[in-house]
Amino acid sequence: MKIVLLLVILTGALCSCISLKSVNEFSSSSLKSIKLFEEIPYSFTQNCLDNCYDDKIWNRSFDSLKCPCKTYQKADSVTLLIYKSVKGYFDGLANLSKNDLTSYKMNSVNKALTTADYGSVKIEKAQAEAYSDLFNILFRAATDRYRQCKIKKFIKEGNEPLKVLIRFLDFNLSDNLNGLLDVKKRSITSDYFDLDKDSTLSSFEKMKAVEEYYQKLDRLEAIQKKLITYSKALRKIADGHQALVDHSGKLNKSEVKEQLLQYASDIQDMITDYNKITK
Repeated sequence: MKIVLLLVILTGALCSCISLKSVNEFSSSSLKSIKLFEEIPYSFTQNCLDNCYDDKIWNRSFDSLKCPCKTYQKADSVTLLIYKSVKGYFDGLANLSKNDLTSYKMNSVNKALTTADYGSVKIEKAQAEAYSDLFNILFRAATDRYRQCKIKKFIKEGNEPLKVLIRFLDFNLSDNLNGLLDVKKRSITSDYFDLDKDSTLSSFEKMKAVEEYYQKLDRLEAIQKKLITYSKALRKIADGHQALVDHSGKLNKSEVKEQLLQYASDIQDMITDYNKITK
């Protein structure tokens, strides 16, 4: 009993002597940045609806048929699952680094993710396995009542699946969704340039069409800027987490603390840049 008690005391002492303020700063900034996903004012479904309604408008169609957007809705659904998984990881890391029990609600990510093709969004085996792995890490952290003592295990086990899911989320937004916006911009340009050639329109009507054209273009470009800024934040978060793993054995070293705090500062700057984008 004395030996067991001594081990418990030593374990508690080892946990308490680890200063993880810089880890908490990094993970909290990362979590705040990741949550900007919820403020992105566009989606695959919205792109489908925009195209569908524009077609109806230009063709002067009043048909009551619903827009065929099920594939796009599924693309949004799996993207949301990936986002929740990444958010859940950093929620857990933020709690662990301030010595709180992980308290993330597992039902938000407790859904199967399988390989599938939803148009521009494709879930491959690597993403499905990474999603499952990260869920299991979160589940163990919650059920095993992880605290600071196990933070090294948490970040090392989470690093590889986290990188896979961050890369997927990044590509899905900065390439797939951003690419659809490029197509949308070209379509709008083509439609409005055709209006300019329409001899039945008055000068005033053409002027209003030009005004409407630039308003739509500005809105789409503002969304693209948000997507690109969010993408940069995700990459900075992935780099910071890799640095955290690489230096997990010396988290009390001043140079490691400074590096993590610099990552946190850079991420905070990106949050500011994101919030400054209007329209």
